[in-house]
Amino acid sequence: MNWIEKKSFYIFILINMILWVAVESLRNIISRDSMEAIVWGNLVSFGTNKHPPLSGWLAGGAFHLFQEHNIAIYLLGAVCISVSLIYIYKLAKFFLDEKKAICSSLILTTGFYYTFQLFYDNFNCNIISMPLWSMMTYYFYKSVNSNKLKDWLLVGLLAGLSFMAKYQVVLLFFAMFLYLLICERKCFKQKNMYLALFIAFLTVLPHLLWMQNNDWFSMEYLAERTKPIVYNSLILNILHRVIVSLKFFADQLLALLPCFVLYAILAIKEKSFSFNPHSEDNKNQIFLLLIGLLPLLMIGSSGLITSNRVVGAWGVTMTGNIGILLFYFFPIKISDDSYKLFAKFIVAIMLIWQLAMAVFACLQTKIDMGYPYKEVINDFNSIWANYNDNQTLKYVAGDINYIFQFELYNPNKTKVLLDTYGHKNVWVAPQEVVKSGVLVVAKNEDALQQNVDNLSAIFPIKKEAFVKGEYTYKIINKIKKSKEDTLYYLIIKPQNNE
Repeated sequence: MNWIEKKSFYIFILINMILWVAVESLRNIISRDSMEAIVWGNLVSFGTNKHPPLSGWLAGGAFHLFQEHNIAIYLLGAVCISVSLIYIYKLAKFFLDEKKAICSSLILTTGFYYTFQLFYDNFNCNIISMPLWSMMTYYFYKSVNSNKLKDWLLVGLLAGLSFMAKYQVVLLFFAMFLYLLICERKCFKQKNMYLALFIAFLTVLPHLLWMQNNDWFSMEYLAERTKPIVYNSLILNILHRVIVSLKFFADQLLALLPCFVLYAILAIKEKSFSFNPHSEDNKNQIFLLLIGLLPLLMIGSSGLITSNRVVGAWGVTMTGNIGILLFYFFPIKISDDSYKLFAKFIVAIMLIWQLAMAVFACLQTKIDMGYPYKEVINDFNSIWANYNDNQTLKYVAGDINYIFQFELYNPNKTKVLLDTYGHKNVWVAPQEVVKSGVLVVAKNEDALQQNVDNLSAIFPIKKEAFVKGEYTYKIINKIKKSKEDTLYYLIIKPQNNE
């Protein structure tokens, strides 16, 4: 029966991927994170203004490969989720039988991160990290137990790529290091592990050199993103730290709640729920606890220790082994009837999620999904041309919710001026920007002025060349319900600084 179960597993993964791409296609526009990644990809650079460049390379490459069609991004994100589920299943087979390994993977498709998060974000550095973490964990366990060179080299490559996707992977590296230190110290005497480290180092070296050559300015985004909130009162500071951490863990529980509910249904049906720590299998127990829980505990408790901001969505990459942990530490019998019931629940929940997201997309009147970028771009092209003797709009800056569309969809190939936090913009020539002029777009006048001040600190702009205005547009959803919104813009006219 194993081959039938395995075949059904892969068929489900394929159908699930196709359906999610179809549902996401109901959006009017890809997510802001996806657009930002494509803009990073267009830089052809070993660094960005925020994250490492891998998500940008993949998003930009896919977008241009598919002739700048949004479906490229929907497909890329769905492939990432599918690969992640496949490698979670492959890892689970080291610890569980075939049925439970399949269940430990597919149970995740009921949760928030493999459904709504995919639909909402489409593709970003978190979503590309999901398969990379799953693959690296699988090959790491395999390497430690077999010490095959090809497996260790894959671990090194995947470790480097994971770092190039998001720095957060250092938490997983730490968990792996602890496992080796506690259970597999023999690896420190084997050359294959050091070859893996060398491959990882070579993979990230170009990015590190880029960072060094550019004053590590993208680290300022990370510092701002995790900036602690400090109160005058000691009690308020302590309370804030507790709330930040508790909220992060509560977010993870809510995201995984459907998984826990489905697991409880199976346990109740079989009346076989128990706790079995597998004390006779100490190494595997330690491996699963360290790899499956330590990164999550570290990032969640960081808010308690430092008062830093901790975002619930950061748990996306760290909860992939929850299904394995459930079936391993709280084993239940999976009879043929229970397995069939599980399969029915999985299909039903998948369809419910996808139907709900399809309806949500059709009713959406927010910029996240319903933004009428074609009309807005055409109108701003006309506004720019009217003020600048029919010259082409070459540069745009301002609120990231409204500017990435210009670079992706404007036939004029307008370039976005990314925020470099007061540092030199390494991707454009300052004099070319001043000579061509800039359109600045923001949600309100204060934000508009702040963006202009930021630009003026980097580019030698003459303020008398400003033209301000307001622009109103409508978002109309699939059932013709509309919502009006207003943007504020400022035209920095082309200047000749001779």
